[in-house]
Amino acid sequence: MHSGPSLEYRIIGTVEVGTPVSTLKYNEATKFMQVKSPTGRVGWVKLSELQKQPPAKKLLPEVQKKLQASEDKLKTINDDNKQVMADKVQAIIDKDSLIAQLESEKKTLRDTISDLETRNMELDLLQDTKDERVKMEWLMYGGSVLFFGMVVGLILPFVPRRKKRSDSW
Repeated sequence: MHSGPSLEYRIIGTVEVGTPVSTLKYNEATKFMQVKSPTGRVGWVKLSELQKQPPAKKLLPEVQKKLQASEDKLKTINDDNKQVMADKVQAIIDKDSLIAQLESEKKTLRDTISDLETRNMELDLLQDTKDERVKMEWLMYGGSVLFFGMVVGLILPFVPRRKKRSDSW
């Protein structure tokens, strides 16, 4: 603390860092502020050496308390995060298991479909063969009837007929 508003004035005392002071006057030319200490001493201090916020020494307990609260909160968040991650990992494992099961079922169903399609094609061929056989049978029956009809038609005219008796009295 100086007795006047510049470094040219003599030093009249010191003020410890963090001591609250009240401001009285400001000298714009030298950028010094007149202050009054809690003990009642009045003097001039360079404005750049004054701070409006409390010193770090006084803020330390509050900052430590906030740090502890933040660390506790972080620990809680980390614990919650671990639980959420464990749940998600379990969900992924469950879903992977379900996917494997569904893929197995899908493969089984595809194999079944393939077998059924093969069997269906075989049955279609068998049905077509049966249809052809039935048509052939009807053709044979029809041909047989036609043949026997023609044979009978050709033979009948040559069969001797009996003469009718005519009883005419």
